[in-house]
Amino acid sequence: MAENKFILFCFTLLVTPVVVADTTNKSSYYAPLNYASVLKKGYAPKFSKNENGITTNRGRYLISDSPSISSANYLSIGATYNAATGYAAQSGKIPTVSTYGNYFSKLIQVVANSTDTSGYYRLDSHLHSNYSVDADELDGYKLKFRNNLGKASSTYGYVVFSYDAVSHYLKAEKRYSYNLNPISVADSNGKPAGKTYYPTYTEDNSFAAKGAGYYVNYSKGEYKLVPSMASATKLYFYTPSDDYGIPNKMNPTNLAYSSNPAVPFSSRVSVDSIESGNTAFYNSINSTYKPQVATPGNDTKTKLSADQFLATIPTTLSVQGAKLRYSTALYSAFRDAALAGRLASAAPADGTPGQKLVPFVYFTNEHDDMGNYHPFMNVVTYTIPGSPQGLLDIPGPPFLGQGSATTPVTRYSNLGYSVVRVPMKDYGQVSKVTDNAMIPSSQSWNMNLVTDSHCGEVNSPILKCPAYDNYNYASISDIGVLIDGSIIFPALNNALMPSQWKGELSTYGCHVGQGGDGPHCHADGFKTGQSIVTLYNDSDYVNKPHPPLIGFGYDGVALFGVYRTDKDKAMLGYSESLDAFGGHDHDNLGYHYHAHTAILPDSYDLNDRGFVISAKNTPVNVLLKGAWAGNINSVPYFGYKSELATNKYLGGMGK
Repeated sequence: MAENKFILFCFTLLVTPVVVADTTNKSSYYAPLNYASVLKKGYAPKFSKNENGITTNRGRYLISDSPSISSANYLSIGATYNAATGYAAQSGKIPTVSTYGNYFSKLIQVVANSTDTSGYYRLDSHLHSNYSVDADELDGYKLKFRNNLGKASSTYGYVVFSYDAVSHYLKAEKRYSYNLNPISVADSNGKPAGKTYYPTYTEDNSFAAKGAGYYVNYSKGEYKLVPSMASATKLYFYTPSDDYGIPNKMNPTNLAYSSNPAVPFSSRVSVDSIESGNTAFYNSINSTYKPQVATPGNDTKTKLSADQFLATIPTTLSVQGAKLRYSTALYSAFRDAALAGRLASAAPADGTPGQKLVPFVYFTNEHDDMGNYHPFMNVVTYTIPGSPQGLLDIPGPPFLGQGSATTPVTRYSNLGYSVVRVPMKDYGQVSKVTDNAMIPSSQSWNMNLVTDSHCGEVNSPILKCPAYDNYNYASISDIGVLIDGSIIFPALNNALMPSQWKGELSTYGCHVGQGGDGPHCHADGFKTGQSIVTLYNDSDYVNKPHPPLIGFGYDGVALFGVYRTDKDKAMLGYSESLDAFGGHDHDNLGYHYHAHTAILPDSYDLNDRGFVISAKNTPVNVLLKGAWAGNINSVPYFGYKSELATNKYLGGMGK
């Protein structure tokens, strides 16, 4: 599915709860706990011994040296990364009262070898999904987790194992060397624009002569390969009760898993280029706003500068008879939460655990030629979530171009870079979708999903163009931003079908499009119950008056989490129905969106070439439907001119 870029932004960053009293409406604004902080939370996982060993390709297991849970040590990825050796393969226990971090470090995804049908398996870390178990010949054949799905050393590779559920021995069968072939690419002006990396995996013939047939031995907290079965350690596979695979609601037609090769990944931006040196973002901002971005991430001085500037905006607008859409407390809460996010999972091909997801959030307030002020909250993002991304689990991810049996599909993500603008001024709402100018002839718009589908044209699979509605009258790419910096796309894909029905999304509701960068999200991945750790979770609702703040639409309307049926009746706004756009207004909070479950109209029923879907029986987990409720017609430069050099509302030098 082609997914063109509009104003890119994307992240999955969860944040320590930021609760700021709203002096306007007796409510509170708070963000969900970020993923790095979630890993520190208490969790008591449940799992049971799998007597048959490995039973599910791409399933997740715990691998122990004991048949008894009470005395088990589990294979675990180490906490410290080493550029030369990767992460250590070590051992550890799971106490009765554990943490998500302790548990996830021991969760192993078992992946069938794609180069043959031998029944051999690669062992990947769930927490750091680019890392697979490898054997280091130069270090006594110790097992280590090494990068095999990203920018990595040419000495890296992975071992594939067989497992005998009767003898309980894990046996190394083959090793594959990992190599990258980088090719420089240029932008439309011919200037360098990063590199595209083509991974290759080659069977290691030297390992075939020396390491193949060795067994896994565990001793004194370390794992290594040994040549003799007599020295091997019996290992047992345990199956967790929580499931991180694709739920039925994300693949209702049980689409078969695509074995197509993965699209090469790009590397277009580095953290250093944005946060330090002559190319730093700081150097692109004019002096009015520099104090807000003097230091990347959370910082006492930049927060003071941002809060002070934010406090001046209501007065400036009031003089002109205008106002902010929300209390300044909401914008401050979003900024603090976004800046607190850190990458806690080595999932992006070129990301580094511990790096910021959103290095800068700053406020501007420029005026137009008529003297009218237009304040914006600007989010500088690398467009990646902080958590595992689940891209390997997706049955049918987007193709690179027209799909075929050999067309590559998108299973890698990489750092993106975008400055996302969120209008803060209250421009009002529209009453019907077409009130917002989104037709191709509009001066400030290029195309919407309906016109982009080429419906009604010769050879188009959509014979008749549908009437505009809240789902299809939408941008052909991004429409909002999540609080971790990830991007929100419409619920529909470019074929006017909910992405959730197509089997093209992860369990988190996201995937990587043809253009690369971080995962963007078409659906809400929220699950009740804390075993599935997504952008926000049940724990974020405890003792709170309202669902958490999780993002913004590009129209400036805030997005909050779902109301949970029968759990949130006492929360503010629970009894106020959502309108056709997925929003409502209550308790002086201001009009805002909520993630929710929606039933599409019967016009979305599908019965095409074996693909049968009943809209009524197949609900969609909505973040944003697609059409904006906020009036975008008065927002300057909406939908174009997003560069700092040409858009003064971003606070760039080109004023």
